[in-house]
Amino acid sequence: MNPKLESKYLFLEKSRSKLLNSLRDLDETLLNTCPADGKWSIGQIAAHLVQVEQLTIGYIQKKLSEEKELQHSTLKHMVSSVILKLALSSGMKFKAPAIVANVPDTVTLNTLHAQWDETRYKLEDLLTELPPHMLDKCLFRHPYAGMLSISQTLTFIQDHFNHHLAQINHLKQQLTK
Repeated sequence: MNPKLESKYLFLEKSRSKLLNSLRDLDETLLNTCPADGKWSIGQIAAHLVQVEQLTIGYIQKKLSEEKELQHSTLKHMVSSVILKLALSSGMKFKAPAIVANVPDTVTLNTLHAQWDETRYKLEDLLTELPPHMLDKCLFRHPYAGMLSISQTLTFIQDHFNHHLAQINHLKQQLTK
């Protein structure tokens, strides 16, 4: 695996592990308690994180299997990636795109953990097998930011995770008072 990608992947793994360990303290009821009508529970937020990663990996795999030439990442893509990073770190709330907004009503930590493990194994394999000439190609289309390179995509996954981690931590604090 490319060292830059490996560093980003390992940081993603560290973040995920820390979150899952912190969720072990919650019983299933708290994990699945919605703070208000129309708001996601901690379990639903975590399921959304897994879903985003699964769909991202699927999209990249599809792009890699297509025969057509892929676009090179440009300054425009870098600017879009930075704007996406700023938006996710701003604390603003965003409506999830429809494709990743259908979360289960309830989750179990064991199932969530197993699904996320499987997803991360696929991500690790994808990153390990990615040919070096694909590092500067646009492999993922973010619904708002547009096409991103693999490095920009990993940055997005981490920033998206951090965005929702703040929500999870806030909810945990509310529920365990």
